[in-house]
Amino acid sequence: MIVAIAQAKKAYASSQRAKAAMATVQLSAVAERLKTAQEHIRDVSPDKVSLRGYKFAPKVDLIRQEFDTALSALPKLGVGSRGREILVTAQGHLNSYHSSLPVDPDSSDWQNLQITVQDAISELKSIAISTGEQQ
Repeated sequence: MIVAIAQAKKAYASSQRAKAAMATVQLSAVAERLKTAQEHIRDVSPDKVSLRGYKFAPKVDLIRQEFDTALSALPKLGVGSRGREILVTAQGHLNSYHSSLPVDPDSSDWQNLQITVQDAISELKSIAISTGEQQ
């Protein structure tokens, strides 16, 4: 009986380490995807969007896709939920900026979008590192 309890404790500990490792990998992957979103955000800067004939809609769609993918990978509660909250805020900035296009691109919304995505990346990387260290 003592051996069975010891084995159960070891199995539980292994399971917890595996969950932490999965969370670390998932959070790191989402942070990397958001770096791609940052590149697309730079492509819709007020300077570029103001150029005659510049098509910004496909770029905004790419940003939305990256956000959707990231949000679907992040939980509402638990590890990574703060990163999700930040990303939802970034989505609001994107919507606001998109509504200001093409007439008068709001550079403050664009800057806030950049800052918020960077905050989400930093948060996710920080959580991934701390989760990995707890193993």
